[in-house]
Amino acid sequence: MMNRRPLGADTEPMDQRVPFRHPEADLLQLYGSHSLAFFGMAPENEQFLAPGNQGLITYRVVNRVAVALGDPLCAPEAVKAVTRSFLAFCRVHRWTVAFYQTGPDFLAIYRALHLHAFKMGEEAMLFPQTFSLQGPALAKVRTRCRHAQREGVQIQWYEGVLPAAVMQQLVSISDAWLESKGGQQAEETGFSTGKCSEIQTNARRADRLTGLLVPSHGALPALPLVTGVALTRSGQACAFVTFTPIYGVAEGSEGTGQRWGWALDLMRRTVDAPSGAMDLLLGQALERFRARGAHRASLALVALADTRQEMAQPWRYLVDLAARRMALFEQRQTLLRFKQKFAPCWESRYLVVDSRLALPKVALAVLRLRHYSGGGFMRLLTR
Repeated sequence: MMNRRPLGADTEPMDQRVPFRHPEADLLQLYGSHSLAFFGMAPENEQFLAPGNQGLITYRVVNRVAVALGDPLCAPEAVKAVTRSFLAFCRVHRWTVAFYQTGPDFLAIYRALHLHAFKMGEEAMLFPQTFSLQGPALAKVRTRCRHAQREGVQIQWYEGVLPAAVMQQLVSISDAWLESKGGQQAEETGFSTGKCSEIQTNARRADRLTGLLVPSHGALPALPLVTGVALTRSGQACAFVTFTPIYGVAEGSEGTGQRWGWALDLMRRTVDAPSGAMDLLLGQALERFRARGAHRASLALVALADTRQEMAQPWRYLVDLAARRMALFEQRQTLLRFKQKFAPCWESRYLVVDSRLALPKVALAVLRLRHYSGGGFMRLLTR
């Protein structure tokens, strides 16, 4: 087992990179089909490469809690062995273990390894090759898109590193957006999401990862960071979105291959942006991804959402209480309503831990990694 520096680090010149020198690149290309795989390659994260290069787990340690980003990147039949190896590795270091935002496919394996799963929200997934803005389900989106277009909103698209002048406009929008949020939300979150200040860094990382992927593995095209900017009639930027790559060309656990696409990351607007500007941005993005041949598009996680009604009643009560105490309830409801307009498939996401008693410690570690102050959660614990 090995602990390695992430592939996304800037320390190695591009001309010295050889695809087959990095088993992590193969694993990312074949199995990196969850939306956090890209963020796992950030240089501040660690990489656990399982014996025999069977699989890859990206993680970060805070307060002696090793928090892994999503499910292991490996073949479905190797998940149990790779996870067991990582658990043994963490036991040597006496770390508590948590898997953050795992999917439902491997819950039985985690439970067989005596891990405990707690639902933490749902991710809105769309499938560009069958997605259409037509039909009654998307009527509200079409109406808002037409309204934005009547207001003169136009969308400009960029792939990769942004021109400096465009980046400056996005910073202005983001700063105003953060200021309008106030309180704890005035600080950008991280770990499983990007920040406005990291857009250019993430764009360069996406380009470097593309350079490491092996064409013979399948029809995985270049997957740059994609940015859409909404402009008013006067040419002023009023909203923007960014999308990070989703990889994966191997057969999934449900028997489907070609799972690559893009995942929504940042979504920000000015307070006076024309109504429907964000709908137009996302609608055009999905049409763009369909034309590019993408198979998956994520509208990102809605934390604490439970449209499937899977949470046990005591856990649901605690989640709702925590959301209200941390001023997340209204944000959750607003995001849920907005994303529901696109008629997504809601996929459950879980926090998987090695000890129920360690759950408060894990929650605080995650809050710290995500750059929340944790004050609301601490107040909840002390009641």
